[in-house]
Parts: sequence; C-alpha cells; structure tokens
Amino acid sequence: MQVTLVQHAVGQGGLFCGTLTLGKKPLRWVYDCGSDQTGDLAREIGRVASGGDLDLLFLSHLDSDHVNGVDQLLSRVKVSEVVLPYLNETALIATLVREAARDRLSGVFVEAVSDLAGWFGSRGVETITFVDGSDDEDGGSPIVPRAPEGGGEGDCHSKWTTGTHPIASLIADPNQGQGVVRMQRVAPGAAQIVNSDTSALNWILIPYVHQPSAKLIQAFNDALDAEFKNTDKKAIVRTAKDPAVRAKLRNCYDALWSDHNLVSMTLYAGPIQQQALDVELWARPHYRDGYWHPRASSLSGGWMLTGDAHLDGLRRRQRFLKFYDTYLPLINVLMLPHHGSMHNHSDEVLNAMPELRIGFAAAGPNSYGHPHGDVRDAVQAHRRAVFHRVREKQSSQIIMEIAML
Repeated sequence: MQVTLVQHAVGQGGLFCGTLTLGKKPLRWVYDCGSDQTGDLAREIGRVASGGDLDLLFLSHLDSDHVNGVDQLLSRVKVSEVVLPYLNETALIATLVREAARDRLSGVFVEAVSDLAGWFGSRGVETITFVDGSDDEDGGSPIVPRAPEGGGEGDCHSKWTTGTHPIASLIADPNQGQGVVRMQRVAPGAAQIVNSDTSALNWILIPYVHQPSAKLIQAFNDALDAEFKNTDKKAIVRTAKDPAVRAKLRNCYDALWSDHNLVSMTLYAGPIQQQALDVELWARPHYRDGYWHPRASSLSGGWMLTGDAHLDGLRRRQRFLKFYDTYLPLINVLMLPHHGSMHNHSDEVLNAMPELRIGFAAAGPNSYGHPHGDVRDAVQAHRRAVFHRVREKQSSQIIMEIAML
C-alpha cells in the first residue's frame, strides 16, 4: 500500500488530494476545492484532474473560497460521491447570507444550493452523502473496526462503516432538470474504511461535523422572520438571484457575525492504528519567514483537515478532541482552521498532537490578516512542529508519501 497526500498551493482557500494505491486502480479523494486566487486554483485543479477519476469529494462547508472550483473540477474529472455536512434549510440560507454579505453570491452558487441533487447529478456525481452532527455531550466517537495486521491484495475501494439512509432533496428547483443521484445520510461517527479484494487496510477517512448551537439557530431564524415575514425558506432560496432578496439576506448577516459558519466538517485521513510505515514529508520554506522543513521519515502518517472549524470555543473544541482522541497521536500534519485565524485557534489542539510536524495555514493574499502571527508563534512553540504557509505559489505545497513496510 502506498499513499500520497498533497495540500495544493491555491492561496486563500483549500484543495487537498489523497491517493491510495494498491493493485491497478487507486482510491482518490479531495477535500475542498476553492480559492480567492482563481487562476492558481485552476492550475491545481488541472494537476488533480490529470491523476484520473475521484472516488470521494469532501466539502467542509459551502463558503465560496472552499467550493468555487467544484464546478470546474467536475467538468474535468468524474467524481463518484460528494460528502457534505448535513445541511438543513436554515444552514443553506445561512450560506447564502454569508455570500451575499461578501458580494460573492453568484448565479451558479444559487443554483447549486437551490437543488444539490440536480446540480451535482447533472455533473455526473452518483451519490451525495450527508454526515450528521453529533448530539452527544462528549462528542461521540468514530465507528471504526479494528485494523488488520499486514496488507491486502488486489484493487482497493472504500465503504461507510455504518448503514446509509436515503433522503429526499433538501430544496428542489422546479425549473431545473434532475440528474440521477442518490441522496443519503450517515450517522455521526461514520467513516470511510478502505478495503482490498482480500481484507481491510490500515487506512481510514473520518469526518466530524459539529452541531450549531440552538441559540444561534434561533437568533438567525428570528432575523429571517423579521426580513421575510415568515416566507417559506424554500422560496427564499429559489429567489436568491433577485437583488431585493439579496439585500434582505445581507440584513440578516449580523445574526451570524459571531459564528458565521453554522456547520463545518473536519476530516482525519490516516492509519487506524500505529504500524510500521515509511513516511516522507516535504514542505519548502518561504525564506523571508526564516524557517525550513526537513525531509522526515518514520512518522505515523496521519493528516487532519479542519476547514473553518471553530476550535476556539471550549465546548466545541472538547467535543472535537474527544471524538478524535484515538487518532491524535497519529497526526503529523494539521491544517490550522480558517486559514490560520486567531478566532478559530486554540493551543490545546496543538498540544493534543504530540507527533505533529507541520501546522499549516492555507492562506494567499487577503485582507483578513490570515494567518495571524500568534497562531504562527503557537505552532513554532510546539515541541516538534513547525509552521508553514501554503500560498498561491506551487512551491509552497505540502507533500506526504507513505509506504507500508
């Protein structure tokens, strides 16, 4: 078994691609596909597409800087399954509100949100899977079988570790044609286990979805009611191209300002348990920042992707750490949430990963001050890790290559 993990250099956004090779057909997955630097994003989408079809596309949330390259990606390569955090009508409208407030609300984006099944289905996607958030006070735990010892033979493929439950389209647009796509949900803790023709492999993809607070949901619903006078939420989404509707959506933004990502999905990609692996990790420095990442070997091979997760909040952070507790010692690379924002950061997360080697911020030119200097310093203070900034220049990418010994 060989695994290649790449954080592509797309600037202010995110594009991660993993490839697991065993036999003739590799297993390939992507996490997020978007950037404010669209030219650099297009270059990296081409690199991903050159590797062939994708089995899984995980989207942490629907902010444009995380998904505005999805349409282009789907036009270049077939994607079998899209994985999203569970999005109810309120969460979808909150996404429209954020984009309207930032003047990023495009017609294509409205069409996708209005009819996820039709939009993805018309672009060749076969399945959309929604991952439910956990209601457990302790965050719950992944539903994972014990990893086998040794490797497998034949081609590899992945499957959910729990059953799936069919669902209907969230908001259907009657003016759009429906593609053929299966919509399904999986329970909190569901993971994608990788199997060969003969056995399960010691590799897994574990998503985690935090639940938005009931207080925040109520405040946002109150703001919607004040602006739209109890208009049906489906109608709000369907008419979001109307400038007057967009103006009303902007007026609801203040209800979300303190936590504008109602939902964001993290993803662990790595081994299920410690095993003898040969791991090589490369990240070129930006010399002005005065650091250097040497080639490393004999690591655990785990990689944590965080999207825009709010890990600064105590309760949310504790649930996140409890959920991934078994896998924290295996993590060598951590995506710093929200491009290295101080508002999403906690030193407790860094300290919970004793084998961390790189904490990186996916941050190109921006007006938000990403990454924050205190976040960079916190990573540098870790006993083993160094900070790295994945910019829009290809030389700033991070690559990890793993081989089973």
